[in-house]
Amino acid sequence: MINKFLNKIFQKLSPYVPGEQPSDSVFIKLNTNENPFSPPEQILKVIRDSVDESVKKYPDPLATKLRKTIGSRYKMPCEWIFAGNGSDEILRLSIIAFSSVNEKIVFLYPSYPLYEVLTTISDRKPCKIRLLPDFHIPDDFISCYTDCLKIIANPDSPSGLFHPVELIEEIVKKSNRVVLIDEAYVDFAEENCLNLVKKYENVLITRSFSKSFSLAGIRLGYCFGNPDLISALFSIKDSYNLNRISQIAGIAAMKYYRVMQQNCNKIIKNREFLRKKLEQLGFNIFPSSANFLCVKLPDGQAEKIYQYLKEHKILVRYFNTPDLKDYLRITVGSRSEIYALLRVLKQYYGYR
Repeated sequence: MINKFLNKIFQKLSPYVPGEQPSDSVFIKLNTNENPFSPPEQILKVIRDSVDESVKKYPDPLATKLRKTIGSRYKMPCEWIFAGNGSDEILRLSIIAFSSVNEKIVFLYPSYPLYEVLTTISDRKPCKIRLLPDFHIPDDFISCYTDCLKIIANPDSPSGLFHPVELIEEIVKKSNRVVLIDEAYVDFAEENCLNLVKKYENVLITRSFSKSFSLAGIRLGYCFGNPDLISALFSIKDSYNLNRISQIAGIAAMKYYRVMQQNCNKIIKNREFLRKKLEQLGFNIFPSSANFLCVKLPDGQAEKIYQYLKEHKILVRYFNTPDLKDYLRITVGSRSEIYALLRVLKQYYGYR
C-alpha cells in the first residue's frame, strides 16, 4: 500500500549500491578507491581546531574563501569555480541545470553507476552508450546525441582508462549542449582536460577531495566552468550546501597540495608494482590512470576470488552485473596491503 505515496520514478529506479563499508576494522578495504595514506597531520589539526563555538553559525553559503583558494592553486578566477557536497552533488545539480524533464542524458557504459540513478531521479531519460570491449569510446558517442547533456568520466571507472584529451575535445566541439567531464581520479593521471574550460563555454569539469586528497569522509567536491554555468549551479543549490568544517578542510588541503602529489606518486608506484605482480599470476589487467586496477578473469572466477578474499578479510569490488561479472576492481593500497592481497591470492591459486 505504501507504493501509492511514491514518486513514479521508483517504478524504474535501481538504487546506486556503494562499496561495502564494514564496521569491522580488521578488513583491508580495497573496494572503494579510498586513499591508503592519511592527510598531513597539519590538516587534521586544522579540522580539529575548527570544531569550536563557530559551529553555532551558518557557514559561508558561497564558500568564497575555499573557491578562491582552489582558484589560486589552478590559476582560475573564483567566478569559474563551484564547490559542492562531493562531486556527486555537482553531478546532480548539473543534470537539473543543463537539461529538462524527459530529455536524454548521455553517458558511457559501464561507468560510474550513479550517472543513471541521478538521471532517473531527475525525471530525465538515461541514454547509455556501450563502451568498446577494450573500454574505449565508440564513434556514436562522439558524433551522435549532439543535442543532449553528455557525461564522461576521465579517467573512467571501473576501467581506469584515460581517454585522450584530443578525443574529449572532439566530443566537446561537436556538442551543442554541456559536456561534463568527471575528473575524480585525474590526479593519478599524466594529463587532464582543464584547458578545455577556458577554450569552450560548454565544458564543466568536476573534481573531488575524496581520492587524491585523502578526505573521502569530508564529502567535498568542486568544478570548473564558464561563469554562466557556475552561476546556474549557484541558483539551484541548497542554501548552505557545504558545512563550515568541510570548507576549512578543503582550504587546508589545497595549502598542502604538494603532500597530495607525493601521496599520488606513491600510489602510482604501487599501482605499477601491483600490476606486475598480478600479471605474474596470469591476470588480464587494463591500463589504468587511476588509483585502482580493473582485472578480467576467466568465467566464474571473479566472484569466487572476491568471496575468497572477503573470507580472508580483504575487500575488492565485484559488481555482480551481466556486463562486469568477470571483472574485479582493486584499489591500490599501501605496500603492506598489497603484500597481504598477493599472499591471499597465491593461497587461492595454490602457490607456496
